[in-house]
Amino acid sequence: MAGDLYGLVAGLLQGMTHAQLSEEPQRVAGLVVPYEEGLSKRQRIEQALANLTQEQLAQLALKFGADRRDIPLDEAGRKVLEANDSPLTHITRRDVARVLGDDLAGERGTVEIVGRYFVLSTPIEDFLESRGQSLRYQIDRHMDRNPGDWSVEQLFGEIGAFDCSNARFGALLEEAVHPLSRSGDDQAGTVVALNKILARDGYELVQEGELSGHPIFGFRPVVRGVGGRPKNLIFASRGPKPEIGFADAINNDIVILSGEESCLVYDRPIGASGLLWSELVSWWGEVTPGADAAKLGARLQESLASDAERKLFATYFKAYRSTLGEVLPALLPQVYLHYDPAVVKTLRHRLPLPRQRMDFLMLLPSRQRIVIEVDGKHHFSENDLPSLKVYADMVSADRELRLAGYEVYRFGANELVGDGAEARITDFFDKLFRLHRVRQ
Repeated sequence: MAGDLYGLVAGLLQGMTHAQLSEEPQRVAGLVVPYEEGLSKRQRIEQALANLTQEQLAQLALKFGADRRDIPLDEAGRKVLEANDSPLTHITRRDVARVLGDDLAGERGTVEIVGRYFVLSTPIEDFLESRGQSLRYQIDRHMDRNPGDWSVEQLFGEIGAFDCSNARFGALLEEAVHPLSRSGDDQAGTVVALNKILARDGYELVQEGELSGHPIFGFRPVVRGVGGRPKNLIFASRGPKPEIGFADAINNDIVILSGEESCLVYDRPIGASGLLWSELVSWWGEVTPGADAAKLGARLQESLASDAERKLFATYFKAYRSTLGEVLPALLPQVYLHYDPAVVKTLRHRLPLPRQRMDFLMLLPSRQRIVIEVDGKHHFSENDLPSLKVYADMVSADRELRLAGYEVYRFGANELVGDGAEARITDFFDKLFRLHRVRQ
């Protein structure tokens, strides 16, 4: 598969002119194809692809596939990206088909939704309007014009749905339960029945949005995540803890009573896709007229407490801002998790809540909340002496977070400074993004 993917990408580039090689790959996929006088197209392409990993080649395949509506290229890329994922077995796909019976598309046309993800005819067949020959014609005849001729199980066999990538199969299911296909009890019952089967392989359909009051479902691996939706993010603390009150206790709307200059408060709704850097920049521009991404980055850096934290933050944006672009998750520093009122220090017999603030927080899709802690000596010592109590408090707080659905990752501060720090940081985020499919 790896060699096939290289050949597919190289073959696509080979079909371009020299002028196109200098412009289109960079515009579509961020790939710079070097140019020197006397180099052939093959030599230019080999230089451009020489040091790319299989994952990077797969990402190129997805971008070129989307731009050119090249389904085989897109599929080859997805197969590589899914190499380490849990399989969606033939048995599960067969049982999914049997749940759907002879009706995949509901109120829509089968050709309409299947044709978005599978090749149903060749260009020659389309040009000659080869009636009766193409798969497109067969599906239209046996599924749309004569419902019941074919079952969904037979359809899956004809289009290759038993062997396609998990992502492609999942996209087909998303279309099958889209409110334009099914709504009301029909939609709800179908989702329940499908999820019972998909769960065997570790997948599910989860609500990700609404269309005119009807749920829209997305196909995802089963994840536990954190229940509820984030309502207020108090972060980038750079001074005394602010005092907070409720502007509306019923709606959980908060107001900063004092110390507003020492933190930022993000109070926009956060949906199923988590919180993206682009969304944070948009919010920042509205609450701080004239501000931009660079000024937001500078403001966030003011809250960082150590060289190790600054290195992690800077490396994250250096490594991923251009490659992930609009889908780059926001990396929030110094985020309040628990919040004791300022007056707590005046109360007797009242212990403050542990770990009121996290070093970094990321809100990823499917309710995944990622906590990143950078541990200095204060995490395991008191008055410069090793302390079992301090350490016990820390691991106890970690347990509580994990039981609540958070993922907690710790770095020793020494890991993030000196030789190898950048490689260590990017290796961590590469694996984290692969685990949570941030790049897909």
